[in-house]
Amino acid sequence: MAWARAAGARISPFVTALEVMSWLDTDRPFIESYQDPPKTLEELQQRASEGRQSGYNIHHIVEQTSAEEDGGFSRNQIDAPENLVRIPTLKHWEITGWYMRPNRDFDGLSPREWLRDKDWDMRRQVGLDALRRFGVLKP
Repeated sequence: MAWARAAGARISPFVTALEVMSWLDTDRPFIESYQDPPKTLEELQQRASEGRQSGYNIHHIVEQTSAEEDGGFSRNQIDAPENLVRIPTLKHWEITGWYMRPNRDFDGLSPREWLRDKDWDMRRQVGLDALRRFGVLKP
């Protein structure tokens, strides 16, 4: 029995390492993409036109739901290539969260609330600023 306990003690760290490697294998694209350096708008738009890639999302510079529901903008304008960029998934989640939180820069409203009555150009400017803020778009 002592040999079984000794073998178990040696195998346990190995099994744990395999479990961690399995997790990393699944999440590696998210971790690696998060470390991407900022890119030009043209690079981000070109990557969106290349389609989906693991660890990345297609992001609308002007938020799609609020643009359609609050702004009355057309799907053609919302889904136009110049409004689409491919960005790291985790940064996409951070930007989405930022749009939902109250912010002093927007009179205490969330950026999404503040943008409700704004035109396309203002929405686009805030969207580009968000991409810069989160290190996706070059300054």
